[in-house]
Amino acid sequence: MFFAISLASAASPYQPLGRVAYLTSSFGESRGTRYHAGIDFSTDMEEGWPVIAPSDGVVEFAARGAFGYGRYIKFKAKDEHIWVFAHLAEFNKKIDDLIRKEMLKKEKASVQLSLKIRFKKGDTLAYSGSTGIGNPHLHIEYRTPDGKVALNPCKKMTCTDTIAPSVSEAAPFDSGFAVKIVDYSREPLENPMSIYSLDIYQNKKLLFGKKYDSLPFAPKEMAKIKNDLIRVEDEENIGDWHFIKAKVKANSKVLVVAKDFANNVSKTELMLKSDYLKFKAKDSVEVLLDTVPPDLGSVYFKTDFAGKLQCRIPVIDSLSGLEFNSVVFRDKNNKWIIFDYDSDPKELVIEDRDFNFSEQLSVKLCDKAKNCMERELSCNN
Repeated sequence: MFFAISLASAASPYQPLGRVAYLTSSFGESRGTRYHAGIDFSTDMEEGWPVIAPSDGVVEFAARGAFGYGRYIKFKAKDEHIWVFAHLAEFNKKIDDLIRKEMLKKEKASVQLSLKIRFKKGDTLAYSGSTGIGNPHLHIEYRTPDGKVALNPCKKMTCTDTIAPSVSEAAPFDSGFAVKIVDYSREPLENPMSIYSLDIYQNKKLLFGKKYDSLPFAPKEMAKIKNDLIRVEDEENIGDWHFIKAKVKANSKVLVVAKDFANNVSKTELMLKSDYLKFKAKDSVEVLLDTVPPDLGSVYFKTDFAGKLQCRIPVIDSLSGLEFNSVVFRDKNNKWIIFDYDSDPKELVIEDRDFNFSEQLSVKLCDKAKNCMERELSCNN
């Protein structure tokens, strides 16, 4: 019995990519108008890393789109909690077959589908990619069974972090004060992280204490980020200014205790500056008049991580950007053709399993200013 218990306690922690990976974004980071509801793992700028099931469970939802989360799935684990895996390059074949069937049925490149496909712990659910936005990486969320609250995924896996938070300064702000903190997880110092907890004392009295381990998805709750991580005029924009609603006199000292998700702790005593911080002025938005239809560049071929041949068609869109939902490909018999969109670089993608590259193809597309174009093209160009 002792031997069995020892083996269980020594079991390896969940590795969603089946290997050690490092964080590029952490739970609770600022995304301007909301918090980051999950974590991001680097895939070394590669696509196609297997995404592994954390337990026995069910893929109950899958979506394929060009922006946002791109291709993603929701996996209900054995304990009823929900895992979200996003920016995927490809789904498990069982999921992919159903998604493709739905696309052909609706003649849409962006679809969502409720599913009930069972997987065992350790099965490959999907493959990492870069769909939606950003470089190749895996975005992971860990949600309560009702899906209404995001929890810190690092509670269920190892999130390597070897660098303690750095607390740099404090200054009066509005009806309280703010402290500036930056945290990195590794060298080189490329991606600032969020912290896990923050406690502030004055004369051994706790003025403020908060843990960043859960985030309700309700819009009103997400909007509270503007009251927590404030945007102020700052010559050095690396780091977060945390607002503390507590009265502290200028030129007095506070003790700031900041901890990251790996329990690296920084204790820093700071003197509040005398000058108040100022809100950062809103960035001006330049309105551009768009009268030029989008255009297409030279077609070329590429093989993806799984060996599938792709016909890739660069999009030279106009100032307003491509309206993805307006794009339609059809063959000589007017049959709708499955395609995808890569936002970086901006390219439309067709695979040889969906279309005979030796045949002519017609495409229609518009930009967001409703300038449209139609063209016949060949993937043999």
